[in-house]
Amino acid sequence: MVVGFMAFYLFWPQSIDLPKIGTVEEWSLTEDGNSQDFHDKPKLISFFFTNCPDICPMTMWDLKEFQKLMREKGIADDRYIILSVTLDPEYDTSERINQYKELFEITSPNWLFIRGSLEETKKFTQYFNFYYEKNVDGFVTHSTSMYIVDSNDYIRAHHDMAIGKKRVNIEEIANHLEMLIK
Repeated sequence: MVVGFMAFYLFWPQSIDLPKIGTVEEWSLTEDGNSQDFHDKPKLISFFFTNCPDICPMTMWDLKEFQKLMREKGIADDRYIILSVTLDPEYDTSERINQYKELFEITSPNWLFIRGSLEETKKFTQYFNFYYEKNVDGFVTHSTSMYIVDSNDYIRAHHDMAIGKKRVNIEEIANHLEMLIK
């Protein structure tokens, strides 16, 4: 009986499916004006703005470590997508976003930085109940969550961005994406 209980306990986390907590109904945002098909792979959705002084850049560094972890787990870049969505499309032009990517040495073809109009961005964030607001000085205040979306556009999990000394839990994100890739 003890062996049975131990086996049940050890395999329980793998047998739980991620819940469906919402749906992304429309993908109107693009990278450099080029639309992409995001539907065939699981995605990690993060939000940023290039003038962010702390949370966004710390999260970018952690997501670079996340990509290394995925490769160490034997999961190729072409099995999933990272989508970083600007919350300030007026300021974050394609040129500024490309400079931002260069600053963080982000070159992976599966890590896309997408943007849309103010209206498209607002509509997209509503799928996630993601709050953000730009003040009169141009500073953007925003929620600090990232989201995992499966290949059928269901939102399956949310994770915290890097805040202060608390880093992104890249192991948990990798495990969640791995569950959706298999």
